[in-house]
Amino acid sequence: MEIKWRNRPSGFRKRLVCPLLAFALVFGLIAVTPGLSGKAEAVDFDKKCSVTVAPVDPKNTELASDLANADVVIDLYKVADAVPVEGYDTYTYQFLEGYGKLEDTYKEDTTNADWRKMAQTAAGYALEKGTPVKSDMPAGTAIDGLDCGLYLLIARGRGIENYQTTVRQEDGTENIATVAHSQRFVYTYLPELISLPSKQAQNADGSVTNTTAGNGEWQYAMSVSLKPEQDPRYGAIEIVKTLQSYNYNANAQNRNPAEFVFQIEAVLNGENVRSTTVSLSFTEAGQKSAIVDQIPVGAHVTVTEVYSGSSYELVSDREQTATVEAADIVSVEFVNDYNETNHGGGSATNHFEYEAGDGWSWERVPDNSTSGE
Repeated sequence: MEIKWRNRPSGFRKRLVCPLLAFALVFGLIAVTPGLSGKAEAVDFDKKCSVTVAPVDPKNTELASDLANADVVIDLYKVADAVPVEGYDTYTYQFLEGYGKLEDTYKEDTTNADWRKMAQTAAGYALEKGTPVKSDMPAGTAIDGLDCGLYLLIARGRGIENYQTTVRQEDGTENIATVAHSQRFVYTYLPELISLPSKQAQNADGSVTNTTAGNGEWQYAMSVSLKPEQDPRYGAIEIVKTLQSYNYNANAQNRNPAEFVFQIEAVLNGENVRSTTVSLSFTEAGQKSAIVDQIPVGAHVTVTEVYSGSSYELVSDREQTATVEAADIVSVEFVNDYNETNHGGGSATNHFEYEAGDGWSWERVPDNSTSGE
């Protein structure tokens, strides 16, 4: 069915498509819309709507408690106006300027996958060129004064400059997403489309779906809970090595570097979450550093200098500890000095191996050269 306007309002782009379908909030069931029975009150298009967006289902107390520290805010973009359908207790959409491509997906047999595709299309335009009708609204508070229509909801962490990202789906496609940060976790949100007002429909499992179909009263004040993905937030540690003096062997034609090896063990909540080794090589006195990343925030890290060469001794402690933080790269420092022994050394192959219960071990096999180390 197609409704044509003689005097199309400004700001509208393509034709109005009216498949007489119900839109379920968010990405719910699609059903045929019933006609007016005289018992249900028709949509009051002059009435203002509101929506309260929880950053996660409050029943998930663990995530809700952590997200309380993530400072999640909501940006709301209007995608389409609600347009009455004569003789039916429902409405359809007139897509606004910039969102006309959603019409290519919106059809009579629109599925949940189609609505997700529409949300992605809307987000692609909104995040690049769109202007929200409401922005920086704290999650959990009512966003009011909204006209009836279809809206794009973007959740993000306040103060995160680059909050837009992409996530890869099981089928290999990449979707637009946004992020919020708590102290230890990254929360990823997909954009959502919501329709205001809506009705409530009881599902077979006892849950409630907000929809534009079915009997019951129109709900102009809606509440929705988002379903973010939670992943560990990672930080890094810097190992800083200072070599105070270097063993110069005047007789060596091909002097081998002084090599120092460090073992890194990160533990979080009693579980080893990162285990690796790094090495730093010197051909003269000075300072060098190495960064070890992909360590979960909050992890307690122990760095041990496990090899110092045959001609060098530690001036600092052999073992250093630090706790990984989100905002900064934490550092541990080691200092070595030439011990005047002038032991001959040579190029070597270092082989490292980890065995459960025994930890890391290494084997150093020198060659026949006699340059100092």
